[in-house]
Order: sequence, then structure tokens, then C-alpha cells
Amino acid sequence: MTGVGGRFDLEAARREAQEAKRRARVRAIASNVTLCAVLLALAIGGKIGWDKWQAHREAEERAAEEARAAQARAEAERKREEAERRAKAEAERKAKEAAREAERRAKEAAREAERKAREEEKIRAEERRREEEVRRIEQEELRRSEESSLQNLRFSAYDRLCLAYGLEDVVEASVAESRWASLVSHIAARRTIDFLEMIRGGVTNEFSESSYPDRATFARILSNLDSERFTMVVKLKNVPSGRRLVLAAGDVERGLAVPAGARAIGKESRPSGWTVPFTFGSNDVFFVMDQSVADRFVREWSARRRRLRSDAEKLSNRDEYVAARLAKELPDFIRSLKVEVEMPPPEPEKGDQSKAASPKGAGKDKDRPNAKGSGSGFRGLSGPRRYR
Repeated sequence: MTGVGGRFDLEAARREAQEAKRRARVRAIASNVTLCAVLLALAIGGKIGWDKWQAHREAEERAAEEARAAQARAEAERKREEAERRAKAEAERKAKEAAREAERRAKEAAREAERKAREEEKIRAEERRREEEVRRIEQEELRRSEESSLQNLRFSAYDRLCLAYGLEDVVEASVAESRWASLVSHIAARRTIDFLEMIRGGVTNEFSESSYPDRATFARILSNLDSERFTMVVKLKNVPSGRRLVLAAGDVERGLAVPAGARAIGKESRPSGWTVPFTFGSNDVFFVMDQSVADRFVREWSARRRRLRSDAEKLSNRDEYVAARLAKELPDFIRSLKVEVEMPPPEPEKGDQSKAASPKGAGKDKDRPNAKGSGSGFRGLSGPRRYR
């Protein structure tokens, strides 16, 4: 380095050196700045590239993840659909199997039900057959029993009459009423149901030829007959001259009396018969006998009543006692009368013509109190006489 006049200029050299150093520093700084800028640019570019790469990578990863997620979802959906399809198929299979099993069970149950129904119907039919047989037997027994009961009913006027011995050809008895005749015809023809219909009264139970009433109902219906009233007609024919016959029935006061409601046919002094009402269920017996015999029985009863009054003379309730004893003794008295009047008279002994000529009991009657004094004359049968 030269200075002025060719001499070495240290200052200039120093300045040049400093300038060179400055320029070197500048270059270095510039280089460093450039390097820094480059490095910064590189760093920034790297950062940007890195960020972009990272972003790209992240985007790719996200895309891959989304793809995987989508694939997983798709797979899951596929699996779900497959599972649903399999489940549906399984459900359909099970449903079909269940349907087939149900159908099989239903058919089996139907067959079993049909078998049981046939067996039950068979049992019911057998029960019906047995019931019908039992009912048929019961109905047959009821029919025979009720027919037999009706056959035993007293539908003969003669069953209620007690005729003195020898009057069988003199007395005719009948009940000339259409209802009586209808009842009799039903019994004769064994038309039990028609008979019961006639007397059913207030019994509402149903019965028919195929369904006879039970025994209790039959008894209730038959009991209606007991209260029915009829009128008997008693006619006399070919009565021997001088013989007077009377119609009588038991009476507590007199022993025998004209039956209540009886009316003479023809002349009362010598009737050709009588009409007399009766209740079907009563046990009343009507007597047809000679007046003299009736008078004797009346006197016997009057004597019995006097004895009872004498025995009860010291009793405070004498009248009640006598009436009760007479009512108690009347049935036996009537039974003994019935036996006596139906008995044939005893044959007279040989050589005793006087007894044979005299009427039965004539001698005894002479020793008895007369009818006028005792009130026992049978003319009083037209109305019972009270005794105090």
C-alpha cells in the first residue's frame, strides 16, 4: 500500500485493513445473514414442509383412519347385517320350526282331543244309555205301581154298602155321574195319565205317558180324590110286602142314623131307594137293613150311652167324657154291626116252631124299653137327636 509520495501509508493500510475487515465482516454478516436467511428459509420451508408433511401425514392418517373407521363401520355394518340376516334366518327357521312344532302339537292335541271327545261321548252315551235304562225301569215300576194303586181304589158303590143278609137281589147301587164313569173307564182301560189329569187339582208337575209322576207327586195328586164328593143311588126292587128297609150310617149320638144329605126316592114312608152323597176318601159305611133291626141297634147304642152317663155321673165333665167314649167306641160298634147284619140267621132247632115263626130278637125286644120312652125309634133317623 502506498501513500502519498510513494510511501507506505500505515493509516491507509490500517484503514484498508479495517475496510477489508469491515467488508469481510459485512460479507460474513451477509453470508451469515444469507446463511441464516437460507437456514431460516430452509427452516421455515422445512417447517412449512414439515408442517405440510405433518398435515399431509395427519391428513393421510386421518384419511387412513377414516378409511379404516369407514371400513370398520362397513365391516361392522356388514357383520351387523350379516348377524341380522343370520338372526332373521335363524328366527325364521325357529319360527318355521316352532310353527311346525305347534302344528304338530296342535294336530296331536286335536287328535288327542278328538280321541278324548270320542271317549267322553262314548262314556256319555253309555251313561245316557244307563240313565235311560234306569229311567225306563223306574218308569216301568212307576207305571205298574201307579196302575196297581188305581186298580185298588174303591170305585164300586157296593164297596160302601153293607147289605143285610138276603138283600143282595133286592138292592141295586150305583153312582150315576159322568165324572165317576170317566174315572172308572180310565182305570178299567189302564189310562193312568188320563185319570191323573182329571184329578190333578192344583198340582203343577208335568207328567205324560213317557214320564210318569214320581211317587210323592202321585200321592199328592191321588190325595185330591179323597175330598171329591159323589152321590150314590141305592134302589130297591121286589121288596117283600110288609118288609120295610132303611138306609143308615154310623152316628155318635144314635149309633145309627140316616146319612147326612140322604134323600128318599119315591114315598118317604115306603121309599123305592135313596140318594146319598159321600166323600170318596171317607170310610163311611152305609147300611141297608130292616127297620126293626136298625131300631134294635139304636136301642143298644142308647143303652150303652145310658151306662156311660151313669158311670160318669160324678164327673164334672160328664158330657165331654161320654161324647169322647162314644166316639171312640163307634168304629168297633159299626164293625160288629157289619158282621152281624151280613151273617145268615141261625137255623131254627127242630120242634121249636114257635121260635122259628117269631122274628129274630123279637122276645128280647119285648124286654127292652120301647122306642117312645128311650128315643131309640128308627123313625128318628131322619135327623139325629141330641141327648143331654
